[in-house]
Amino acid sequence: MATPRRPSGSARERLRTYREKRDFTSTSEPAPEVPAPRGGSGPVFVVHKHDATRLHYDLRLEIDGVLVSWAIPKGPSYDPADKRLAVQTEDHPLAYATFEGRIPEGSYGAGDSILWDSGTFDTVPPGQASEQLARGRLHVALHGQKLEGEWHLIRTRPSGKKAQWLCFKAKDGTERAGYDVAAERPESVKSGQRATRGPTRRTRSAATAKSARKKSARKASPSRRATRVRTPEALLERVGSPMLATLAQVDATEGADWRFEVKYDGFRALAGLQGGRVALQSRGANDLSLRFPAIARALETLGEHETVVDGEIVALDAHGRSRFQLLGQGAEERFVIFDLLWLDGEDLRALPLEERRERLERLLARVKPPLALAERVEGSASEALAEARRNEWEGVMAKRVGSPYTPGRSATWLKLKVQANQEVAIVGFTPMANERPELGSLLVAVREGEGWHYAGKVGTGYSAKVRRELLSRLSRDVVKKSPVEDAPFVRDALRNEEARWVKPRYVAQVAFTEWTEDGRLRHPSFQGLRSDKRPEECVRERPRSAPVRDSGRKAASSRGPHRRTGTKVRRGAAAAGRTSVARKEQEATTTTRQGRTPLVALTHGERVLFPEPGFTKADVFAYFRDVAPLMVPALAGRPLALQQWPRGVDEPGFFRQGVKGTPDWLTTACIHHHEAKDLPHVVVDRPESLLWLANQSALTLHIWSSRVGHLEEPDWVFFDLDPGNGTFDDLIQLATSLRRHLEGLELTSVPKTSGKRGLHVLVPLAPGHTYEQVWEFAHSTFEALAREHPELATTARAKRERQGRLYLDADQNAWGKTLVAPYSLRALPHAPVSTPLKWSEVTRRLDPTRFTLGTVRRRLDKVGDLFAPALAGGQKLPPSSLKRRR
Repeated sequence: MATPRRPSGSARERLRTYREKRDFTSTSEPAPEVPAPRGGSGPVFVVHKHDATRLHYDLRLEIDGVLVSWAIPKGPSYDPADKRLAVQTEDHPLAYATFEGRIPEGSYGAGDSILWDSGTFDTVPPGQASEQLARGRLHVALHGQKLEGEWHLIRTRPSGKKAQWLCFKAKDGTERAGYDVAAERPESVKSGQRATRGPTRRTRSAATAKSARKKSARKASPSRRATRVRTPEALLERVGSPMLATLAQVDATEGADWRFEVKYDGFRALAGLQGGRVALQSRGANDLSLRFPAIARALETLGEHETVVDGEIVALDAHGRSRFQLLGQGAEERFVIFDLLWLDGEDLRALPLEERRERLERLLARVKPPLALAERVEGSASEALAEARRNEWEGVMAKRVGSPYTPGRSATWLKLKVQANQEVAIVGFTPMANERPELGSLLVAVREGEGWHYAGKVGTGYSAKVRRELLSRLSRDVVKKSPVEDAPFVRDALRNEEARWVKPRYVAQVAFTEWTEDGRLRHPSFQGLRSDKRPEECVRERPRSAPVRDSGRKAASSRGPHRRTGTKVRRGAAAAGRTSVARKEQEATTTTRQGRTPLVALTHGERVLFPEPGFTKADVFAYFRDVAPLMVPALAGRPLALQQWPRGVDEPGFFRQGVKGTPDWLTTACIHHHEAKDLPHVVVDRPESLLWLANQSALTLHIWSSRVGHLEEPDWVFFDLDPGNGTFDDLIQLATSLRRHLEGLELTSVPKTSGKRGLHVLVPLAPGHTYEQVWEFAHSTFEALAREHPELATTARAKRERQGRLYLDADQNAWGKTLVAPYSLRALPHAPVSTPLKWSEVTRRLDPTRFTLGTVRRRLDKVGDLFAPALAGGQKLPPSSLKRRR
């Protein structure tokens, strides 16, 4: 048998395979031309712990200007009797000796790669690395942090293009039979990271992956590789909206596990780093880099990482406390970072809070001001708030252990405040009484529904300079009519006609003591203008007092009568037989034990569920994991009905309302249905719940329009448009007319595909509407639509009366009815997805079949979460539409 020889030629030639396998606009691995940092004496060796298709250890030795590499599935052993397989792989550049990070999905070797060991080495006898490699018999002495002593590497035979070797310990007095160094020392020697995660997206088959890599290699030679323009701004756009906290009282933290941080008083900011460039943006995606250039420059010190971090830009007083009014006034400024959303190609938002924090601490381990890590506060909620009072902080943030990072307002992040403050819209002002060219007071309001509610007059907290500046700004926006309807104060409170009304353009932050019974601010004091907020966002914050239920526990609802006969929410098995107190509205209660964030294992991932495109159960599992940051907020709190296809969509599936045999950590709600049955429904409140459903082959998820705790109050009106035997053009015409009708009532709506041929249109509502009211509104709207298009649509229930027209069914708004969840799969051969839309997309060119398991993730990267407005609420149905039909 011919002995394979090591590659000859320059290091550039030997790194050709390494280059061809990687896209350096995507991966953070070093390109061959990146210079290697030098330090210490002697050639280097490293071992990477690489969680790719399988967890393995990559041994790399510096020989002839490159890192010669072997993949050792079980890692090096201190026992000379353990002869470990070592497969020689492509040579790596010397700069790879310091690499650690996550190789992004879709890239060669995708998954975590941590620096498990590093040091120097030489051969025995010294200086013969090139010759021993050529002979296929290496005897090396390693001087690392974990590996110390001599090892043998013996080539056995070639295996295709990769030579197989054996790696085993030499008997030099350092051997340790029975000592498993990989198990005893799992951590990185660079960052301390212990756990690793493999790729989150699986290819459909090894043959498909191999074919795709070959095709990619043919198209992407070094001189002609297609380049993708990626910027930090695009990275921030991909991550989307930040997570927001809910104002709460201490009682809201009872019965769950929370971590506490200092609440900083400043500008919320997201920072993106990519390719050495930095983007610093406000919550509303406005550029902050010019306003805070020192912070933008400091972010560059995070180096080669591709990352998105979330934090607060603050100004510090003489005692090191953040004070909003000091921003831009020459005080010392900081960017206090409290969350990590993206790192080196991996979207971290679905990870539990504590794991994101651990990674953030490693990332910021060596940063210096003006960058800082958010300060943790130990103890209970009461103890943390007491600490805030002693230090004169604004308050503390409470963040629930195990919670993912989800866009929008969330009950898993709570604001516990020492001093009350509120963002208000400026709707007017009064001039200074002594006729100086200064502002006397601001007239402010908060948003209520579609209008403004007067919140009072703010007369203190200004310097003379600020009074002049505000007067100059506001004088340009004076209008004749007050934008506030409930403002009887022009004569009564001010006792003169000197109020000047302005168009609401500016937002002020004010401190105050309490709200009065008529909704006014007591003792308000001006703190500054907020350029990062819009007036429409100024809604009165009402602190939550009810406990936030732990997402890691089963939730069941207290028994008690609802307004609907025979629709009672009851406790699950853990509380069966108990007597509970009846009340008008039921809050879901949490009954199961605490636990760590569950690890959901995928079983039978190779099983093909969609035979036509070849999508497997592993593909479905990866899809649910990827869309969890968007899907969990839409599903949270809603009872589910499931459609499962364990043998694939070509075989019979089944529909389930209730579930049995669920794991202890999975949240369920036991609901009493009209069939006199108590059925436990799955409630998705964390990404792991979605993964558990994926592993049950639950492809299609049907959700209630209301949430546990408020099952009688739907969150939206649901219009289901199904073409039936009609044409899709007819459906588009009806959808357009429906939107026009709703806009005439000043109601916004959100469209999505059903996943099949139909469209769903949702009108988000403020709390307090009943199913009866929603049904009445849907029915009257559909009747109006049928009158406008009698040749296309009808509300007639009997099929013989429809005459081929599209049936408009308002009964989908009844209690207990469900709709297909956004981003849910449908059991059709091409794996379609129910996909939220922009109204501008609802035209005759719309093709719902384009949105599939294979395509929709690229769309979401581009357009973000179009379903979020459906969760915003805030709208009230017009009273004229709620008259009961006779």
